[in-house]
Amino acid sequence: MKDIIIVGAGGFGRELLEVIKHINREKPTYNILGFINDIPGTLDEYPAGKEYKILGTIKDWQPTGNEVYAMGISSPSGKKKVAELLKSRGAHFETIISPRVFVADYVTFGEGVVITAFSVQENAKIGNFVTIAGSVVGGTCEIGDYTTTTAFANLTNSKIGSGVFVGSHAVILNNMKIGDNCTICAGSIVFNNIKAGTKVWGNPAKKAPF
Repeated sequence: MKDIIIVGAGGFGRELLEVIKHINREKPTYNILGFINDIPGTLDEYPAGKEYKILGTIKDWQPTGNEVYAMGISSPSGKKKVAELLKSRGAHFETIISPRVFVADYVTFGEGVVITAFSVQENAKIGNFVTIAGSVVGGTCEIGDYTTTTAFANLTNSKIGSGVFVGSHAVILNNMKIGDNCTICAGSIVFNNIKAGTKVWGNPAKKAPF
């Protein structure tokens, strides 16, 4: 089995722990060593803290080359910063896909992808350090590096840039182009292309006033 360390001990990191444990129940694959996290005591009030410990801080961590890592940070900018830091020190990130996820043929995944539930359809292309947390990704959809999609978001056959955050229950309709570093607020319905760096909300999605 591979030794694995979860990067980030917040809510998504703890959810990722359960996904890895589920993988191990299906087939023993990972020896979970614990977490690295910059805020001490993050696990103290949670059951995960009784099973696993925070091994050290992210900022000071030095990979040994004998373990792999799982990205437990969902913030696009946060995980980009952390991934670049740890990879510069030699860390290798696993792609973690829950056994509950349906993955069609001919899907390509980058490094450090995490998918917790629902489905990824045929010919989708998923970049590095993408987090798909309970979303549906349509066939031929392209998702750029460090993007995060959250619960019940639906991405049809569109091109999503890097560093994008897609909120819960948002829908991106066919053939849309979403620029880098956009935020699609929860419940938004995207009918038009979105320029890079834009935050949108509503139905139809428009530039947010906040």
